[in-house]
Amino acid sequence: MYFEESREKARFTSSGSITLRGQTVPYNTVCEDNFIYGEDGQPIATVFTYSYFRSDVADPSARPVMFCFNGGPGCGSVWVHVGLFGPRRLKIRGDCLDLPSAPPYELEDNPTCLLDLCDLVMIDPVGTGYGRLFAEKEGEKFFSTHGDARCLSYVIDRWLSRYGRHNSPVLLAGESYGTTRAALLAGELLGAGPEGAETLGVSVSGVMLLGTAFLTPLPVETSALSLGAYAAVNHFHNPQGKPGEEEFIAQAEEFAAGEYLTALYQGDALGEARRRRVVGRLSHFTGLDRDYLLEKDLRVSPREFMHALLKKRGLSVGYYDGRFTWQSRPLVPDANAIADDPAMGQFTPAILSAMGLLAKELNITFDRSCLSLSHTVNKAWDRSFKTTPAQSLAGAMRRNRHLRIFFANGTYDICTTFGYARYIAAHSQLDPARVKLGRYPAGHMAYLSEESARLLGEDMRSFFSAALERRDG
Repeated sequence: MYFEESREKARFTSSGSITLRGQTVPYNTVCEDNFIYGEDGQPIATVFTYSYFRSDVADPSARPVMFCFNGGPGCGSVWVHVGLFGPRRLKIRGDCLDLPSAPPYELEDNPTCLLDLCDLVMIDPVGTGYGRLFAEKEGEKFFSTHGDARCLSYVIDRWLSRYGRHNSPVLLAGESYGTTRAALLAGELLGAGPEGAETLGVSVSGVMLLGTAFLTPLPVETSALSLGAYAAVNHFHNPQGKPGEEEFIAQAEEFAAGEYLTALYQGDALGEARRRRVVGRLSHFTGLDRDYLLEKDLRVSPREFMHALLKKRGLSVGYYDGRFTWQSRPLVPDANAIADDPAMGQFTPAILSAMGLLAKELNITFDRSCLSLSHTVNKAWDRSFKTTPAQSLAGAMRRNRHLRIFFANGTYDICTTFGYARYIAAHSQLDPARVKLGRYPAGHMAYLSEESARLLGEDMRSFFSAALERRDG
């Protein structure tokens, strides 16, 4: 089913200002289509970009620029746009646990915005946000790990040419699957993609990975990597008789790296007495019944955990933020992985409504829907790799001795856990001196909580400032 939508190449402009760290920062915006053409000269797709330029800079030719995107695959930039990076964000108060699930919502100036530090470009890839695929048969060119990276590398290169910014330091920021995209782009932009990429020669100064999701198998028990996040969610809902949250998480991670990992390795050879001890400690950290853990052979997936933790109370916890709960309804099907999640089902209407308000401020007037997540794109995505995200990052770090990488995660995220990110950071041949790790008191969208957004914003500013330092010699 297709609805009538604009296929005309669009460009919208606006202006505004924001006060950041006591300084008024004026800016201009350009929101525009980036058409991709077939051999017959007809447009087959468009990537939509939202560009924020600080307008009081005499010569912006060397001013840093950051390119930001979400993941999915099939997700537009709306989440990081109105949640984290843009000058205007969804108005948030407290920890957002009581965020209304229906409009109206409001926008507010974003104190974590980095527009004083660098210009900003939000990207909607093909088939997401305001981006579109015009020729359905061409979808395989864009809906794959490497096809997507190649497409966006050209879009970024053309953007740098269009605005005379090839001398600008380039920063990348991706969330969720966008971390895979950012990692692959770090190689693709220079010309080190796996499929004979053009040598674009764009070297990246800093890469931020929020909620790392590299989609590649790891040579480690994933239950052990998830245990810290399980412990955090368990502590949030069941703090009685436990030490403080951070101490509890630390104890869980110590157990995961030692006795638990050894028990998983031994499998059926594990003696009965040790099995009982391991199950007891695992139950303590996860909050799950011993019999359930034995039934699962000591391994619990995130999806199983979210339904099992509070089952006796008739509740499920959020996959994207384990602090959120709602009533379990076995006879009500989970029709959608986003809508039917205690956290995302609450966040999504707010984010999309905020984007609608922002579109008016940006003078975006054409007849297109903003697709926060296209399940059609997600289903069509080729998730295979010729070069893994970790290999791409390691290669980029070897080529550029100044490149820095920032792994950021929400404590209560059981979709992309902080244990997974920590493992990737330590097992990818990255230079530890140029790697930063951050964990924040929220879920997958670590910016949808007032205190978490503040802490993340401070670390983000510190990281990107360090990545932009000139280090000659």
